[in-house]
Amino acid sequence: MLTGGCFCGRVRYEAGGVPFNRTNCHCSICRRTTQLTFELDGIGDEIDVTTCSLDEPELAPPVDHTRTSRRLAWVTLADGLPQFRESRQEG
Repeated sequence: MLTGGCFCGRVRYEAGGVPFNRTNCHCSICRRTTQLTFELDGIGDEIDVTTCSLDEPELAPPVDHTRTSRRLAWVTLADGLPQFRESRQEG
């Protein structure tokens, strides 16, 4: 069970199941909505959870980078994770 919440503590959540699609998304929407550089990416009926909102973010490390075509120029990707210019499906 993953648990987390917002900065002020008024919103708390629990998420069961196994995390998937664990990515560092570099699009401007993710940056603006989370005020962070990276976010976990969700599709369809999935729930999009920002890793840094987890109580223990180490439990859901990213496995790749998506939308790197929109990466900020000052972000250096030196972690060895696969990089996709757009989504995983688009390459």
